[in-house]
Amino acid sequence: MTGQRGFGLVEALLALGLGLIVLLAGSRLFVTAVKTWQAQTVAARLQDDARLALLRISRDIRASGMFGCLRTEATQFSDATSTAAFREPLRLESRSDGSLRSLSLLVSEPAASGAPTWTVVTDCLGFARVYAGEQVPGPGEYAFAIRRQTYRVADRQLLLSSGGSSAVLIEDVDTLAVRVEPASIHLELTLSDPQQRVRPQTYRLSSTLRNRVPG
Repeated sequence: MTGQRGFGLVEALLALGLGLIVLLAGSRLFVTAVKTWQAQTVAARLQDDARLALLRISRDIRASGMFGCLRTEATQFSDATSTAAFREPLRLESRSDGSLRSLSLLVSEPAASGAPTWTVVTDCLGFARVYAGEQVPGPGEYAFAIRRQTYRVADRQLLLSSGGSSAVLIEDVDTLAVRVEPASIHLELTLSDPQQRVRPQTYRLSSTLRNRVPG
């Protein structure tokens, strides 16, 4: 009768080595899967942030220069400052290197909190007048609150200023570029992940102007 014997040292070391190889391969697959999931999550977040920012800016661009129910030409102004502001509903400021410093838009925001910068009071038939600050309409009149919305990039944040207050719209912003044409505005927003889990992402959106932008 032949006696049974256990594993030898060489066999044990071989089994241990194979086990370590399998464990290492499995851990690498797990790390790769986690990194891929993180990259997809970051890319989706950047895309959502870009969509939020571009749609918000595009909405304000389309609304810029639309002040109530009468054309601007039929509007009277209570002071020279208001006249100058309403003649430039969209304003771009650039830095010395050519990058965008700010995009400023004059828009009507009836649902916004706080006192408006201007109020357009009109009967929507033949009368419209712009007042500085808040103004209560009379009988048969309507009031439209007007504010200047300003978008700017600072410290990798897209900031929105309105009515004397400023808020962070999105973060991880590299650049915001704006190109103006006679009838449209083209936006280009570049976002990047601080941990570099994905490459910088650039998103573009074009908006049609309802009113002519002064040259």
